[in-house]
Amino acid sequence: MPKIVIAAFDGLQPSQVTAEHMPVVSKLADHGVRFTHNHGVFPTVTRGNSASIVTGVTSGKHGLTANKSIFPEYSTTEIVDALVPKLPEINTLLDGNLLFVPTIGEMISAHDLKWVSVVGGTSGNAFVQHPNAGEFGDVVIHPEFTNPPEHHASIVERFDDWPAKEAPAADLVKRTADVAIEYAIGELEPDVLMVWFPEPDTSQHAFGVDSSEAQEMYTLADRQLRRILEAIRVLGDEPDVFVVSDHGYSTIDSVIDVNSELVNAGFNSNSIVIAENGGSLLLYLTNTKSEVVDGLLNWLVAREWVDAIATDLPNSVKGEFASIDELGIAGPRAPHIAIAMRSTDTGLPAPLARSGAAAGGRVGVGSHGGGSSAELHNTLIASGPSFASGLHSELPSGNIDIAPTVLELLGIPLPEHFDGRVLHEALESGHELESSMAAQSVSRSTSITSVTVGDTRYLCEFG
Repeated sequence: MPKIVIAAFDGLQPSQVTAEHMPVVSKLADHGVRFTHNHGVFPTVTRGNSASIVTGVTSGKHGLTANKSIFPEYSTTEIVDALVPKLPEINTLLDGNLLFVPTIGEMISAHDLKWVSVVGGTSGNAFVQHPNAGEFGDVVIHPEFTNPPEHHASIVERFDDWPAKEAPAADLVKRTADVAIEYAIGELEPDVLMVWFPEPDTSQHAFGVDSSEAQEMYTLADRQLRRILEAIRVLGDEPDVFVVSDHGYSTIDSVIDVNSELVNAGFNSNSIVIAENGGSLLLYLTNTKSEVVDGLLNWLVAREWVDAIATDLPNSVKGEFASIDELGIAGPRAPHIAIAMRSTDTGLPAPLARSGAAAGGRVGVGSHGGGSSAELHNTLIASGPSFASGLHSELPSGNIDIAPTVLELLGIPLPEHFDGRVLHEALESGHELESSMAAQSVSRSTSITSVTVGDTRYLCEFG
């Protein structure tokens, strides 16, 4: 039975975890550890953060840069929307090396432990959690596929067709829990179980951040988590539980047609390939001559919808730009230019504290992907027999810390490639270390704010 449960609530904000709306998660926090300064990775989109959760490294290091990006091994000009079947196709092309580093499932399999995930979110989110699951005796379950494939027909036969993902996604939330309880726990007997609820993200994109529909959905998902944990406890087990979200949120106040603006400004659309990721843009240039780079950067600097720019391309444009490495996206699949779109302080309390420009969506609904503090800060709670009780940890933490901490809980030696760290301050045996670890450095350079704990760096704001 699961020794560890990772329960992901897509797009859940820390301020939304209240005793009124989420009594189960709130109780876990009260009897465990609430991380008050947790961070996602940039771009603040689901698939990159999902991969970071299971690999313990930033987007550039694992190679799943964003929801939409270029995989140069596949094509230097085609924007890939990281979904099934495209991701399996690329994984096959690369001999199983879609990700540059191993996932939790791969790392624990060497110790005869089993990973199972049940994902009600996007197919890409599910696939990147363990691209080679079948080869390691593990299982990834999603409404559109399973890895390995033979589980899909068995699940449909038992539960009927999966509900469609539509807002609000109540039926899909409940089915995700049903399959987790009756199939994943009941038959597959995982040591580590990840359950990914598609809410409140689905409803916040459709109806707005913390809309009544979103509130109903995260309350519903909270109840489903209770069912899952009760099913495990009935079997006599008390797992360690992580509750996490993938990213923060902002409200769209303007929608920008970036491609049209580029064309209208006289740029050659064939030489600039744009991957739109909500509140961020990744630009890939087929022509990096100085006059092209300078012209594009000068034009971008003058756009009111551009908040911050990062590039490592040589240029003579006045002003300083952040580096791609500072954003955590440097690597073989890095863009030439990364842009955080404008973000504005609304003066309202969280989770409505920020609004901004986005590429896509519509005014008034939720978005993410950008570099604002509201989008980079997200939810992390840890509870269970291995964790301290009633602790509010103000020490910075991040999605990249989950994989190292999972391995620590399982007694597995940590590989050297991790960007994240073990959350020692939260463990029952080590939470007194928090004060001694509190020495942390805050760095502000150009448009980047980051904080470092030991050797681990977290991006706090890009803009």
